[in-house]
Amino acid sequence: MLRKADNSAVAFVIGALVLFFIGGILTTVVPPLVDASWSKPFENSDPTKGPTGKLKPYTELELQGRAIYVREGCWYCHTQQTRTILADTKRSGWRGVDSPVSTPDEFVYDNPHMFGTKRTGPDLSRVGGKYDEQWHVTHFRNPADLVPGSIMPPFPWIAADPAESKALVAYLQTLGRAKDWRPDGDFEK
Repeated sequence: MLRKADNSAVAFVIGALVLFFIGGILTTVVPPLVDASWSKPFENSDPTKGPTGKLKPYTELELQGRAIYVREGCWYCHTQQTRTILADTKRSGWRGVDSPVSTPDEFVYDNPHMFGTKRTGPDLSRVGGKYDEQWHVTHFRNPADLVPGSIMPPFPWIAADPAESKALVAYLQTLGRAKDWRPDGDFEK
């Protein structure tokens, strides 16, 4: 059989596909099925204070903002997951503190999940609390005003609508705040 696979491209491709699908199933489908912690919210724990979990369901305003995020296609260019790559933890960090890697429990209230697949723009997984509302509204109006060289298109209709900009900013402010990782209480700002 091995000799046949060595001499036949079709047999080789079939064998490679079988191994690929077995590996894909074992690494992406089976773990969440056997590990129940993937479907439970993360609890930040401090032995002296007990559970201090920050993850909670979205408010109505945040859900409206999430709907705007989806409608405008923000997730086509922005991911929402800090990968295990050192550059990701540095880039998503805050004031010299590396960002924690994203874990499945952070996304239990997201339906559908919007991890993103292409990083045309920066990852937003830890953007919550980094900028105030005015910064975001200015950024929606014309991103290049705040980030020179930005290729993000302007969204002036969002900036011009106080209800939409407030909702979208409320949603963005939730991103990355499920874990208490920022120094000196900057988590709450």
